[in-house]
Amino acid sequence: MKITYSLWLMLPLLLLPGCSQAPSRDLPSSLIWDKDQTRISPADGAMNIWEGFRVEKDHFATDRNFSRFILWRQHAAIVAVTVDYSLQGNQVKFTTNRNQRKRLLPSREFKQDRFDLHLSAGFNFLEISKKSKDILKIRSIQIGARREKAEPHLLPGQGFSFFHLPGRGQIELRGRGEIEITERWSEGEEVRARSRRRKSGWLSGKISHALDLSSPGTFTVTALKGGFNVSSFHYTDNAPTAAAAAKVVFKDKPNIHIVLSDACQGHHLGTYGYPRNTSPHIDAFARDAVVYENAYANAVFTSSSVATIFTGLYPDSHKVRVLYANLPQQLLTLPEFVDSKGYATAVFSSHFVTSPKREFIQGVDDYYNIREKRRTATDPSIFERFSGWFNATPPALFSYMHFIQPHFPMMPPADFPVSFRPENKKISQERMHALTLRKIRTRTFPDSAEIQELTDGYDSSIAWVDSEFGKILSQLKAKKRYDDSMIVFLADHGEALGEHGVLGHGDNVYEETTRVPLIVKYPKNMGLQGRVRSLVELADIFPTVASLFGQPLKLDGRILPLPGPAAGLDDRMIVSRTKTKCPHYGLRWKNWYYIIDFASNAEKLFLLTADPRRDVGAAKPQVRAFLKARFLAWYARFRDGSDDAAEIAKKSLPAEDLEEMKTLGYL
Repeated sequence: MKITYSLWLMLPLLLLPGCSQAPSRDLPSSLIWDKDQTRISPADGAMNIWEGFRVEKDHFATDRNFSRFILWRQHAAIVAVTVDYSLQGNQVKFTTNRNQRKRLLPSREFKQDRFDLHLSAGFNFLEISKKSKDILKIRSIQIGARREKAEPHLLPGQGFSFFHLPGRGQIELRGRGEIEITERWSEGEEVRARSRRRKSGWLSGKISHALDLSSPGTFTVTALKGGFNVSSFHYTDNAPTAAAAAKVVFKDKPNIHIVLSDACQGHHLGTYGYPRNTSPHIDAFARDAVVYENAYANAVFTSSSVATIFTGLYPDSHKVRVLYANLPQQLLTLPEFVDSKGYATAVFSSHFVTSPKREFIQGVDDYYNIREKRRTATDPSIFERFSGWFNATPPALFSYMHFIQPHFPMMPPADFPVSFRPENKKISQERMHALTLRKIRTRTFPDSAEIQELTDGYDSSIAWVDSEFGKILSQLKAKKRYDDSMIVFLADHGEALGEHGVLGHGDNVYEETTRVPLIVKYPKNMGLQGRVRSLVELADIFPTVASLFGQPLKLDGRILPLPGPAAGLDDRMIVSRTKTKCPHYGLRWKNWYYIIDFASNAEKLFLLTADPRRDVGAAKPQVRAFLKARFLAWYARFRDGSDDAAEIAKKSLPAEDLEEMKTLGYL
């Protein structure tokens, strides 16, 4: 990846005494600024353009229906924001951080509209949503009172940072004074730093610094004295190492079966250390398989997470980023891929999102909808539907089975004998529903006894899925197809049970919601069993299957690592997101877990090997800053931030889907 910014402007511009070089017009918007940016102007080129806009002489223009600026502030405050623009066509939406919506009205002549907006500390996204035929020109956006003279990029105490991979480049600053250059990199769990000071030449009024950075980290420039503009900056990553080919491939065409337990928190299974006997069949299965101890969902709601499993793409790539969204039909799916290999494919699901209406059955020969809410004692279960299909269909087979349990507030069938309540007392579906919806609708959080009651019901649901999974395994073994099959047991996300004062999933990215079980039994002739500590994600499933067929695909996910001495924690970073339009993101890196809220820029940092429920961000500012820069560099890959194209109208959903969404607590 190459970042090149041609930044030499030969006309001098006096900005401050001793700062005589005009600022660069092409600094990247992914720089992190530690300053109050007071003006978005074409004079600074693309510095504040996150996506969509372009510079045309004295104004910004866009052909896109969704475009964004990024604006940096040191402190949160309500600030007057003045937009100088012209607009031909319809009024357009002007939104700040996805939650403050204003309107720009048509005007053929340039006009100024002033809004009082709450700006967050850190970055703010200023977004424009328009229609294709609208012609919008923005001459400037002024934040606060207008200044007679433009300020340089850096005044004393101000700085900027960027996250980098190993590579080389150069930065040149024009001005007079002194700067501090700081490089930060990781050593184990800590972030190390080294700094040096540089003074400008007396005659040249510039500082040139070569960048030769050997490991991933952050590079920071801070002004100590005087004022400086960045006049030249370029950085080129070292050529990436070619992805390693799969060490093993299928020796034939094994049956492939994926079994998903919706909202199953991995910590509630015996193979992940849970003391209750919730999962005897899963635990026995794990001894034949590879257990991924640190697996994460890339989204904490079902439609997005299953889209990732089916495509190998992150939510910010496949665009199923909000609750009401369909899977884009142009994407290659895992069922389509194995269908091309001659497989018979089937989906058995008790969740409404994995349905033909939501475009999730591309490449699926047979789709079976088993709605648990409507199912009676005489209706066939997922296992029974699978058994009938399995016995009637010759190999090679691919199946995806999606159990709605233990998703709140679902419960096992009434005749299921296992209960974790005292004296084996049952908890009713109605009671679970009432406890769950009371929190959602009244914001009344359950007390400790009610949390235990919910946990007991949740564990009973896991035990029911475990019993059904046991039936599936017994069927495969009875037909002599267990050993030669690839079987995957996983969850689409977890479920919060009060650990951080939250309940459920979808709108939080605490680790109990993002960390999932992932257990893969490879065909017996491959000889693969054991446990892997490496960080992995659900996006890895599709590329792993493709590589096992000897056909690696370039997707967001990677090939799952195999057991061995090198299967420990490395430098990989995993990112998860919520279903909200202004999302929370959770980031796992080594044993650190970082959360950022796009609405407010509020940050949290947890050290999982210490107290995973205590925010240590204030005590570890270098780690927090390092992960923020790393996250923003990751997020910069996805320059289509609009969810409007993917979102479908809620009123267009079938009545039965809306009713089920109410039952599951989405509405």
